[in-house]
Amino acid sequence: MKRALQLFVTLAAVLLVAAAVYVLRARTAKAPTPNASAAEQSMPGMPPTDAPAKDVGPSSTARGDVTIDPRRQQLIGVRTVTVKRETLAQEVRAVGVVRYDETRLADVNLKVEGFIRDLFVDYTGQAITKGQPLFTLYSPDVLTTENEYVMAIKTRDLVRESQLPDAHERADQLIASARQRLALWDLPTDEIRTLEEQRQPSEAVTFRSPATGFVIEKQALQGLHVMPGQSLYKIADLSVVWVEADVYERELPLVRIGQRATVTLDAYPGERFMGRVLYIYPYVDEKTRTNKVRYEFPNRGGRLKPGMYANVELSMPSGMAVLVPTNAVLDSGKEQIVFVAKGDGYFEPRRVTIGRRSGDQIQIVQGVKEGEQVATGATFFLDSESQLRASLQGFEAPQVGSGAVPTQQLDITFHSLPDPAKVGENQFEVMVKDPTGKPVDGADVSLQFFMAAMPTMNMPAMRSEAKLTPAGGGVYRGSGQVMMAGRWDATVTVTRGGQRLGTKQLPVVAK
Repeated sequence: MKRALQLFVTLAAVLLVAAAVYVLRARTAKAPTPNASAAEQSMPGMPPTDAPAKDVGPSSTARGDVTIDPRRQQLIGVRTVTVKRETLAQEVRAVGVVRYDETRLADVNLKVEGFIRDLFVDYTGQAITKGQPLFTLYSPDVLTTENEYVMAIKTRDLVRESQLPDAHERADQLIASARQRLALWDLPTDEIRTLEEQRQPSEAVTFRSPATGFVIEKQALQGLHVMPGQSLYKIADLSVVWVEADVYERELPLVRIGQRATVTLDAYPGERFMGRVLYIYPYVDEKTRTNKVRYEFPNRGGRLKPGMYANVELSMPSGMAVLVPTNAVLDSGKEQIVFVAKGDGYFEPRRVTIGRRSGDQIQIVQGVKEGEQVATGATFFLDSESQLRASLQGFEAPQVGSGAVPTQQLDITFHSLPDPAKVGENQFEVMVKDPTGKPVDGADVSLQFFMAAMPTMNMPAMRSEAKLTPAGGGVYRGSGQVMMAGRWDATVTVTRGGQRLGTKQLPVVAK
């Protein structure tokens, strides 16, 4: 219960941080006075509140480095993982709908007027085969033409023995004309053959299915008066179906016609159906920013039914890439930030360029290297703290002395014993040399430690100072206190007779 309360207080503090950042930024913009020079605003020897705020990219939010001791990391849930170079499985996932294969649809209609007498296929959804009888039709026009055809055949038989060549030719023309009309009306060939053999017109002609499939629309009724062009049945061959899915615009470069695709459906858990990319539509939906892609799948047993929702997956050849968990990247749209763990609770904000996503991992194109550590837990907290520390920079930095700007560059070397420094009493050694390498003796050397405040963790700014005594040969030694583990900003200041000779700022990590 106590831990839950602590987490709740921490989250509430984060919300206050955002407001504080806004106010402090406004104050920062107005802080310098009109007469303040750049040198006065940033005096040598002034320890920073933390590492310099990092402008991680054009038009980006200023962020500073963050130091959090291990106990607080555990409390707020900060975790780190190693950046790895692994195989990036490039996949495209999309949701689609099963559709009819439009190239396998057939429409049954007539080219002649008539009346349906017998109806053999009488309900929607009925399975039929090619050549199966659909209905019989009584048509005065067909009956008249059949009579003409029969009369032409009989006339040809009568004039067979005639000596007049024109009579034979005329009879053949009449037969061909009547036969052609019957064929153009789609009378079955076997019906015409029967008519020729029996020489007896039929009052009703049987029409048959032009395709194998299922009736998906039916307008035919017994006794219905039909006109030329009127649709009576729509037949769909479901041996092959389409799946049309919406692919996001950014994933379109991964899709190729002919690519193998896999589909899964809620109706058949655990089963996968194989198909291929058939067609990519030539336009993008402006509202959803997706492109419709058509896939073709064999449909053995008719298990894929038009109207079903389908999950489509495309897998591409894999390559090696630098990968981090997706929750390690803070993406504001304009920039992407990760926090790189430098050790001892020190986190550095760094701008990265991201690539493709694969599951719960994301490719880093630029910004971090293999083997580095990045934060994956509580990154929102790190970001808030980082922005706040950048905004506070310049408000809490202590003024150390007011000597003139140094006129020479000193070579200042710092060591601690033990190394790295520990919490509590430590021994420090500084060696000072002039630009020619000659030791600088007889100077006053001081060492200041500073750690910026972390308001979100109710921790005030901390500072301490140690005076070092000359040991000869440009060496100065002394002892000092380090109050807590973490990253401290140390400033070595060298003066003589009240005149500052030089300073050096460096990070010191205490364990």
